[in-house]
Amino acid sequence: MKVAEVTKDKRRIRGEESRKQILKSAIDNIAIRGLGSLTLDRVAEKLGVSRGLVVFHFKSKNNLIMEVLEYLSRKYSGGWNAIAREEGLTDIEKLLRLVDYDIRFACDNPKYVSAWHAFWGESKGKEMFHDLVLPRDEGYIADMERLIESIVEREGYGEVDVTTATRGLTSMMFGAWLLLHLNPGPNDYEKNMQALRLYLGRIFPGTELAD
Repeated sequence: MKVAEVTKDKRRIRGEESRKQILKSAIDNIAIRGLGSLTLDRVAEKLGVSRGLVVFHFKSKNNLIMEVLEYLSRKYSGGWNAIAREEGLTDIEKLLRLVDYDIRFACDNPKYVSAWHAFWGESKGKEMFHDLVLPRDEGYIADMERLIESIVEREGYGEVDVTTATRGLTSMMFGAWLLLHLNPGPNDYEKNMQALRLYLGRIFPGTELAD
């Protein structure tokens, strides 16, 4: 590899790392102050870089906010999709793995959760969320609905309404994120998983979901 190519590659790596650090700084600011108070100056100041560097990478505050939303969405979707595509799991095992992933992700990333709530709670953020992320969220719900439908059919739970069961599960998962944002406490992961397993166990008694 030529010296010029090596230099260019190192610059690209440094540029990508710089971009990532700016995104993380923006997430910290949004988590603390919300979307309305986010400024390029505050992002730069927290990171200890010039405002010009932030402008170089993102051009404007609006672009930065959109990139933050995309970054958060990718961080979540990577783990979820890996489980959804995993082979060798029963439907029950996969459903539990997905629920576990969702709750553990929220518990392990409190700043991300606070940033998500900033998007959900402000009109501009909700518009961006609806345009950029809602289709992915609908895909996650569809994954769970397919698994619940398959469990109902294979295990003989014909009395279970799949749509209602899915709505109940997703509502509980969203509620867990809300509680983690508003009132985090000790053993949140264990408490939330216990509640979710209790809900699923009542829908599917006699399976490992009821354990």
